[in-house]
Amino acid sequence: MYRKILVPFDNSEPSQHALQAALDMVSDTPDACITALSVADSNDAIYETFKIASRMSGVLGDSLDVNAVPEPEDERTKEIERIERLVAPLVGDTQNVVIDVVKGSPHDAITVYADEGDYDCIVMGHRGMGAVRGMLGSVCYSVLHKTNVPVLVVK
Repeated sequence: MYRKILVPFDNSEPSQHALQAALDMVSDTPDACITALSVADSNDAIYETFKIASRMSGVLGDSLDVNAVPEPEDERTKEIERIERLVAPLVGDTQNVVIDVVKGSPHDAITVYADEGDYDCIVMGHRGMGAVRGMLGSVCYSVLHKTNVPVLVVK
């Protein structure tokens, strides 16, 4: 049976269905762990570029406090807390759900996360919030073809 399941989560209806399916899959396995993974499609270079440009323009350090610019880790923590609030109605008092946030392109980040995390299965919705083409969402389609981890696609 599956003990370690990855659920890409973007709060779309299909990703909510995928999370519910994963919870159902491990309902009889008390030591199972589900990771709800949110992928932020951006990078830290934006933050560093902003800081450099602010210093060059004379804004940072004079009229703008450097501590007022949120660090990327602060943003990650806020995103994890936001996802926790979103999944709380689905998860209830279940303690076997972990939430993580990574940056990068969704299909690559999901594939790498699953492969490196030694997951037994990926359970994902057939379309996420950003999917606009194809029978399956483009991220789902890409993950299906890139990973060696079994993938359950949920409608």
